[in-house]
Amino acid sequence: MKRKRFLKHDHLIYFLLLPSLLGLALFYVIPFGISAYYALIDNAISRQFVGFANFIETWNNGAFRLAVRNTMFFMGVSIPLNMVLALILALTLRPLKPVVRRVLMFFFLLPLVIPSGSVVHFWNSLIARNGVLNRALAQTFDMHPEAWLNTDHAMWFIILIFVWKNIGFNVILFQAGLGFIPKDYYEYSSIEGAGRFKQFYIVTLTYLRPTFLVVFILSIVNSFKVFREIYLLTGTHPNFSIYLLQHFLNNQFLNLNYQLMASASFYIFGVILVLVFVLYWMQQRQTYS
Repeated sequence: MKRKRFLKHDHLIYFLLLPSLLGLALFYVIPFGISAYYALIDNAISRQFVGFANFIETWNNGAFRLAVRNTMFFMGVSIPLNMVLALILALTLRPLKPVVRRVLMFFFLLPLVIPSGSVVHFWNSLIARNGVLNRALAQTFDMHPEAWLNTDHAMWFIILIFVWKNIGFNVILFQAGLGFIPKDYYEYSSIEGAGRFKQFYIVTLTYLRPTFLVVFILSIVNSFKVFREIYLLTGTHPNFSIYLLQHFLNNQFLNLNYQLMASASFYIFGVILVLVFVLYWMQQRQTYS
């Protein structure tokens, strides 16, 4: 009798999960399989199997290598910077009164809810040739106006935009992680003679490791979303210093070169998969130890 009830309950669970599973298959699993198919054929007309020839051609492509270098630099600087600043802000906001903390978090989260078009207009008014930054530099240092996104300094402005837009969400995640650390741990370490720095290293960083993993993964995802703002600010062919992998994928799509686009996507997928797996393994190992 109990077995039949369990079976009926299982059928209900699968029935309720069906819409989500269909959406997952339609928007993720099936496109993933199609991309794998395009990465292994010569073109969409003859459809001859060429093995890893597309991956070799993609790797030898100069635009792809440039995009890889710029993307690695962008992610290598923006993600750690975003995480460190978010943790500092979370620790700074923690002792404040709840009302003050909520007001400040409202302003930190504003960039996330502002449409991309408004974000682009805001930053364009700041860093365009006739923007606020150039006028301030001209009045203060008598500098000539610069189209900053067409210079070698463009990457730093893109990093600034990324940090400005995503830091608020990471602050919330770190605040949630800090809230799960029992205060007793700090009291015990204080009794044992640990100072604030040692408490931060032994207690805070140790128990924030799972939060760091989540923040890191979401930061990787959000770093790819910054392409919307870059595209609206600079178009399909920006300055070489901010030509990212998303530009390469977008241009291959516009050129109907699905083979290079698919193989480049699998390069990105493989690197992110290995990176996340290594970080997860390290975090699990530390947890068990």
